[in-house]
Amino acid sequence: MKKILKFSLLLLLSLSITACINIFKRTDLRPENISEMSNETKARQLLKEMGEAHHIEVWDKMETYNVIFGEEFYGSLGERGNPFSEPKMELSMNYIPKTFNGTLEVLSGKDKGDKWGIQNWKTYEVSSEGIEEKKNKDMTFWIPTYQYFIEFPLRIQEATAVEYLGSKQINGVEVEGVLASWNTVEPQKDIDQYIVWMNKETKRIVKIGYTVRDMFRFITGAAYFNNYKEFDGVLLPTEFPVESNLLREGYLHKMSIKEFHLNPLKKEDLLPLK
Repeated sequence: MKKILKFSLLLLLSLSITACINIFKRTDLRPENISEMSNETKARQLLKEMGEAHHIEVWDKMETYNVIFGEEFYGSLGERGNPFSEPKMELSMNYIPKTFNGTLEVLSGKDKGDKWGIQNWKTYEVSSEGIEEKKNKDMTFWIPTYQYFIEFPLRIQEATAVEYLGSKQINGVEVEGVLASWNTVEPQKDIDQYIVWMNKETKRIVKIGYTVRDMFRFITGAAYFNNYKEFDGVLLPTEFPVESNLLREGYLHKMSIKEFHLNPLKKEDLLPLK
């Protein structure tokens, strides 16, 4: 998914709070000296090793999965981007791996019991009266976005343009970086760039950075992959604190994985629309 990992509504505030950012310049995640460190072969190898470290082959063996998910938004900027009625929520989501078909049910707060799904980019609402196809911009964005974070080690393997970015330290951990995109690693109008920072020893993802082309050309974000845990052979980070260049410090929001279950449903259950 080339253009996901964006934060839709909250980014509309950025024009009023980011005077220090040049809104006419398209952000570029490439370092200035990228030509000196260019090594596509090494980048491909690192992504492959990262995939192996994350056991991405397990995704081929499952039909569906369920995840109990925590979401918490911070501050005024997070509040305005929050699609739910409260800043801290618990969600239950079901997905078909390697697609963008799934459901989201709210388990807490004022929205408890609300259930939405997406199939082939069409959203629908699930209620006691049945299933009704209904447009919902928030769910069109958030249901696939959460899935992309969960499956990121697998999904980023699809990138067609990669470059090696060398090594550095993040929170005392020695990491190596790969810049990944599609067609070219250079900035493009409607295709995002990603930086994947991997633990140099274990090859597990420590942090990812990304652009947000769909909303504003100057927006970038970053998410940490913390506290890994294995669920039935699937290795997942259980906390994703998210930063943004719209904030001077702190996090925009934090996602968390509380439970993960393999094959609770059949694929047909998540494809109700004719």
